[in-house]
Amino acid sequence: MQFSETALAWGGVVTAGALWGGGALVAQQLMAGGIAPASLTLARFALGLPLLLAWAAWHAWRVPAAVRWRQLPWHVRRLVLATGVATALNVGCWFAAMGYLGAALPTVIATCCAPLGVAAVSALRGYERPGPRLLACLACALAGTALVVAPDGVGAITGRQWTGVAWSLGSAAMHALVVLGNARMPRAVSPVQASAWGMAVATGCAAAVALWQGLTWPVGAAQWWGAGYTGVVTTAIAYLAFAWGARRLPPTAAGVGILVEPLVAALLAAWWLGEVLRPGQWAGALLLGAAILAMPRRA
Repeated sequence: MQFSETALAWGGVVTAGALWGGGALVAQQLMAGGIAPASLTLARFALGLPLLLAWAAWHAWRVPAAVRWRQLPWHVRRLVLATGVATALNVGCWFAAMGYLGAALPTVIATCCAPLGVAAVSALRGYERPGPRLLACLACALAGTALVVAPDGVGAITGRQWTGVAWSLGSAAMHALVVLGNARMPRAVSPVQASAWGMAVATGCAAAVALWQGLTWPVGAAQWWGAGYTGVVTTAIAYLAFAWGARRLPPTAAGVGILVEPLVAALLAAWWLGEVLRPGQWAGALLLGAAILAMPRRA
């Protein structure tokens, strides 16, 4: 039973990473079509929030003993609120970085630095012990991700591109907080409740920034479909899958699991946009897959 639950938890985390990888290509196309990063962040959360709220209401009806918001201790409320704010900042910083660096470099910085932050905090707080196996798997996962996204290196970074690097590092820091927040969420709070409450906070934060900067709207049916996909699939479904899996895995394992995001983005780009995958990218995919398979499985 324990093995089955852990395997399902890995499935939830990896599924979330895969959905986010597909969403990265859609988001890139939407921003190229004129949607501002802040407006796309708001659309992503606002369009996914109703589905999560409906799921949470169904869960409360189906499980009468489910904990309510007013019943939560204050420290759990702070955890939910902080995770929601970190979720909004993670996506907002990542979209902002794309405006300076394109999609590849912000992805490799955010996805590779986040597990490092998770591992450091987990070790310092005593959540998990950084043994040789864990460190080796983390190193292989980061190397594989770097090869997938930038097989020939990222090149020299100059001028205003450093602003994009700063946004990417901010996204990585917030991503680490999202992983840790979900990993430390009490079992009394169901994943759908935590996701719905956190997404409501994230929507409020994104709305404040988007309204301050000025809203840009999707134009045409294709952009509206793309915005709806980022909201329902890459936000509501993906964050719920991640919230369920992350609390059943060690924090660093959850951080490594979502490194499939750039791998899926590269595979979809090869299929959808006709980009050719280089040998270095295939080697990176093998490294990443081996790291995920060898990660410590304790829940």
